[in-house]
Amino acid sequence: MTKVRIKGIKVYQRRGKLYVYHRATGTRLKAPYGTTQFFAELASIESKTAKANEKPGTWGGLVLAYKTCPRFQIELKRRTREDYSHVFDWLAPMADMPLNKITREFVCELRDKAHLKKKRRFANYVLSVLSVLSVVFSYGMEHGLAHENPASRIKKVRRPKDMPRANRPWSKEEWQAVTKAAPKHILAPVLLCGLLGWREGEAISAPRKAYNRENGYLVGTAAKSGREVKTAAPKAIVAALEALFPHDETTLLVSSKRRPWTLNGFRTSFFKLIRKLEKKGQVGLGLTCHGLRHTTATNLREAGFGLQTIADLLGQETQSMAAHYSRNADLTETFRGVVQHIDNENNTSSKVSNKRKNGCLTNRGQMA
Repeated sequence: MTKVRIKGIKVYQRRGKLYVYHRATGTRLKAPYGTTQFFAELASIESKTAKANEKPGTWGGLVLAYKTCPRFQIELKRRTREDYSHVFDWLAPMADMPLNKITREFVCELRDKAHLKKKRRFANYVLSVLSVLSVVFSYGMEHGLAHENPASRIKKVRRPKDMPRANRPWSKEEWQAVTKAAPKHILAPVLLCGLLGWREGEAISAPRKAYNRENGYLVGTAAKSGREVKTAAPKAIVAALEALFPHDETTLLVSSKRRPWTLNGFRTSFFKLIRKLEKKGQVGLGLTCHGLRHTTATNLREAGFGLQTIADLLGQETQSMAAHYSRNADLTETFRGVVQHIDNENNTSSKVSNKRKNGCLTNRGQMA
């Protein structure tokens, strides 16, 4: 089907699905491309954009100014822009709100509203984006669009003590239970995520050429940083990938129907397996695929690898993120070398001290 180019609209196709975005705002249009509903949706977005442009002192005007600046369009990775856009869409009803009405009290109310509607994680994400909108508000302050950052230093919604940690690392027993029970089309992405720290989206969308069957190397691309990570493929991953061949798809991984995975399709299959194992008592609550990324970092930290190595493998730009992902690592074994060093130092000090005492006693005896 021939698609007519429309000014201000970005169109691309991925795994047979068409994605259409309004360039200026980053808003995704959901109506079928080229239909009456599509143009009505586009007109609505353009109208809101024009309205926001007419009111530069509003939240909508500030967001629009930020979305169209190079800092948002060029410096941020696509995944980060999408994450921001989800929250901006949720905050769209306050587009006409004057910036001087967005006070710390209002932000706290907004956090609490998000908590009630979207639960704790989204409430904290709204807060983090508004805080990151220190980024947006700072941009506004730099350009004379805002005078302060009302989202700074707002407390996060506390996690209930009995709530499992989100995306927690898997235990060794859980890892063994899942990898033993997983069919081959689920096992391969689980191994990529659990052994090399790939995100689930990175794994299921990886192109076929990401794995070189001749030299045994894998090349992953971190979705947020855009960094390429080339590694020799662990033997377990090689075996899992080879079990999926032959297939004719352009993606490295395929579903049980030997078709490319969709994110929803993979999550449905993955959690169906996890729920089955939960009922059997073989895994605990709170097991997620993204938790495998934390598992990779934790295992490497416990094995004695440094934060820079962990960050490099996960495609992260800073060691602080590697520290965050591996913060629950049990370093008891790693510290054995430290304790041995302390013992050695103490033994040496004791021997020196004893020699000095003995020498002193001998000298006193000679003097007597």
